[in-house]
Amino acid sequence: MPLNPTAHATARRNVAERFDRFLNVLDRARRPPNRRELFWLRHALVNLQEAEYPAGEDAIDKAERTLPVPEHAANDLSTNAGATVEQLRAHLDQIMRAEG
Repeated sequence: MPLNPTAHATARRNVAERFDRFLNVLDRARRPPNRRELFWLRHALVNLQEAEYPAGEDAIDKAERTLPVPEHAANDLSTNAGATVEQLRAHLDQIMRAEG
């Protein structure tokens, strides 16, 4: 069942705010995301962009708990590509502006 526009906007905002809070924690710790966190944060961004908000919340939860990278992606070289908090925040801002 599709979400009504208000519920859609609220779910989208909730994922974006939770993502931003996680980035703020990394900023305060003055460290970039580790490999596991980054894997799940990238999934959260994809889910946010595709309006898959429950999956986005789940990916952020996995980043917060630093769950392992799934076996099927563990040997993928792109999983090892680093990103800074600033790059992740810029990507989040780009996604939020695109549908805004």
